[in-house]
Amino acid sequence: MPLSLSIQPFSGVLNMYGDADSSSKFSLSGHVSVSLTSPSSLFARGRTAMRILLQSLTITFEGQSETLSPETGYASIRLCSIPRELLPSDPVELSNEGHEDSDKPCLWNVTFDIPVPGWLPTTSVYGDASLQAAGTSYALYATATFVDINHGHSPFSFANICGPVRSRTRTVDAHRYPIILRRFVEPQPGSTSSMAQMSVYIVDARRAPDSDAPSRRSIPRDVLEKIQVVASIPSATAVNENSVPFILRVRGKDLDDSERTQLRITEFSVDVEQVEVYRKNSSRDGIDQYPIPSQSHQPPRVPLQNPHPIHTLYDTGFLGTFVSSVKRSFSLLAPTESGRYVISGGGHIFTEGQNPSSEDCWYILETKIPIFVEPYLRDWAGTRKRRLTEGSPLFSVEHHVHVVIHCEYDLADSGETILERLHFSLPMRHVNVPDVTVPSGNTMENRSEDVRKSLPSAQTLPAYSQLFHSNGERKLDYSLPLPLYEPPSASSTFGLGSDQQRSL
Repeated sequence: MPLSLSIQPFSGVLNMYGDADSSSKFSLSGHVSVSLTSPSSLFARGRTAMRILLQSLTITFEGQSETLSPETGYASIRLCSIPRELLPSDPVELSNEGHEDSDKPCLWNVTFDIPVPGWLPTTSVYGDASLQAAGTSYALYATATFVDINHGHSPFSFANICGPVRSRTRTVDAHRYPIILRRFVEPQPGSTSSMAQMSVYIVDARRAPDSDAPSRRSIPRDVLEKIQVVASIPSATAVNENSVPFILRVRGKDLDDSERTQLRITEFSVDVEQVEVYRKNSSRDGIDQYPIPSQSHQPPRVPLQNPHPIHTLYDTGFLGTFVSSVKRSFSLLAPTESGRYVISGGGHIFTEGQNPSSEDCWYILETKIPIFVEPYLRDWAGTRKRRLTEGSPLFSVEHHVHVVIHCEYDLADSGETILERLHFSLPMRHVNVPDVTVPSGNTMENRSEDVRKSLPSAQTLPAYSQLFHSNGERKLDYSLPLPLYEPPSASSTFGLGSDQQRSL
């Protein structure tokens, strides 16, 4: 074929910054190379110049998500399909006249700029590890439609021989170009890559499920209700961090002296859990909340451009019935970590080292929870690796911190000690953080230019949604107070300070 296409984006990786937001867009730019070569002739010594009428040149950015598990089977969905016509309204004539005998084709580069929605999930691989990888993927596709208007001088050219059996309008496709989507959350000013800003939760600690057995005695409800718990964890944790700061504050409000003596907190345990949810496309509860194409543009009505090879087996419907969703959950604690922390002093935190009459006295437990960095276990979905906290129509990842507080209470009448467990859970976020190395103060001036070049593009060109509201108004941070008004000093004259007056 005389015409060929090649997709050349400026980068095969698109970095998105900030939380997933349907109102934000990120630019994916590049060009499509259109090559024109003359076909070989059977009898003529030279090649014939080619003339074509390029009627259409379309590039499409398409995203898809596929899940594959023993319980849910195969499911697929089109996340987005963004076509762009790169030609003006009228066809464009292309010719290689004067260069038909060259070994190099005539080349035209047509630029493109596609706005990619900011809500899209990142590129990832997940699903049944025993089969070819499924997951979330994105790619660029290009298609051209043209008419061969060449009137060759040689009637024996290969193109003229095949002319009667060819369609006048022809179509050519470019090779699929995969695009990787990554998402970064920038750290707060002054914080490190560990995202050290803490979120504080006032916790309603409840009895553990196994503590509600009617056959056993329990700590009086009015005593448990006087235990106040406040927990703090980072607002976001980088996926490459190997520990998570955790602060637990406990106090006994309105406990009388006898209750403070009888009640003890002997230990607490912490676990960090990752929950992966695999869904079928028939589970509308997890799909309707995303701005994906309508059902008329979803498979099997409109097949994916790059579907998983196994989709043909599941499309027949002969492989049985499957559930709508399945969960895969596991602990992120380091393999040598039990998550158990014993409180010294026998657990008498309500009487030792503090004034029992003080209502504002908190017992503070502060630690760092070790988390594994490299996966060390496997199951049906492959290695149990840490993932970003994000949601998508067919696959979502959640993270939780589960805390269990072990309480003991001595009954005054029988001397029996009652064991009780209180539990609560907190949501977590695991994110990617840009790796920016800031030089020390003594080398700041010499390396200012290098630092500027090493900063990610989002710090020099933030997303539109970070600067403006959807109606076009600029976003203002009203939490920053205006500077205080200071009246001019009595010694100033005509608005000039004393130092300035002396220099006149």
